Amino acid sequence: MKHLGSRVVIILFWIVSSIALAGNVQQDFEGAYLDPPYAVHQPPKYSPPTSGPEESRRLDRALVRNDVEGLIKKQTPVRAQEKRGTCSIFSATALLEFHLVNIFDLVPTLDLSEEWLEYLATRNRTTDGSNSWRNFDLINQHGMPDEQLLPYIGRTWKVDDLPPLAIERCGHLRGVPFSSCLLGHRDPSLLHATDAQLLDVNSGLYDPEFQRAREAALEVKQTYINYSDRDYILQYVNQIQEALDQGEPLTMGAGFYYGSWNHRTAPDLGMPRDMNNWYKGIVGYPEPGSVDSVMSPTKEAGHSIVIVGYDNEKTVRTRVRMTDGSTKTFTYTGVYYFKNSWGKDGFGRDFSF
Repeated sequence: MKHLGSRVVIILFWIVSSIALAGNVQQDFEGAYLDPPYAVHQPPKYSPPTSGPEESRRLDRALVRNDVEGLIKKQTPVRAQEKRGTCSIFSATALLEFHLVNIFDLVPTLDLSEEWLEYLATRNRTTDGSNSWRNFDLINQHGMPDEQLLPYIGRTWKVDDLPPLAIERCGHLRGVPFSSCLLGHRDPSLLHATDAQLLDVNSGLYDPEFQRAREAALEVKQTYINYSDRDYILQYVNQIQEALDQGEPLTMGAGFYYGSWNHRTAPDLGMPRDMNNWYKGIVGYPEPGSVDSVMSPTKEAGHSIVIVGYDNEKTVRTRVRMTDGSTKTFTYTGVYYFKNSWGKDGFGRDFSF
């Protein structure tokens, strides 16, 4: 029986700073919610880029562009994380969907449950946000059910504004379990409850929907998922682009710069938005001496996406507010294309090659 192998999960957390990102997908509304800042992760046997072979660090390649269009066609549809800090949940789910569709010939409309993975990631925690390593480890342990078995809820429940469903599912809890339930939308103790407890209407843990989802997730794990290494990281540009040449998309988690992304928070930090670049899905760079480079770190956040392509000859331009009050235009040659989790109607709406 085929399973996902140890190299299927490829995680990219480093990218050459002189190459801009161009997005190919999009957002439903102006929220564009983010993760908390990512901690630096040092996987086993990791070597910093300065110790690697020089030829791997250089951008010196015969190919200048992968088959971006072909790789985009193999992706499952774009989703929207809505008003939750679940971008790494969506990028991990998208990458898993890609491999299940393309290795096992599952339907291209495959839709797995981000709600399930967010429940796992926030279980017994009081803050949201995750990362690729943790997400793929949780998938390896517990599997993933279909979206229809555990549908996504697009908001984190707040103590001062609890909807009826939140009161029903979390109202009996206190302390950390209560906070965890508001984030993951279910009692954290359900994961290890017995089937009998979950199916007994008189049990305090009665939740047949969760039981069915857990059962289906285990079936997916046993049928398709069997990898031993969740710490596979690419350090060099050549490695990144070779993976894309081979038709392998990558997850990337990075610190977030509001001006570079033309995010709705940018004006609050003293930066104008370029709505043309926002709708085209063009992301720039926090140039030294820019307001972005100084102010964005005062409101730290992270964002995770799926890299689907590159073009080393594509040129993009951005206008950047500098700390001296001037505005400068920067031109970048070379872009990466990515799948986002902000829906289809805002960011990247007018994307084109």
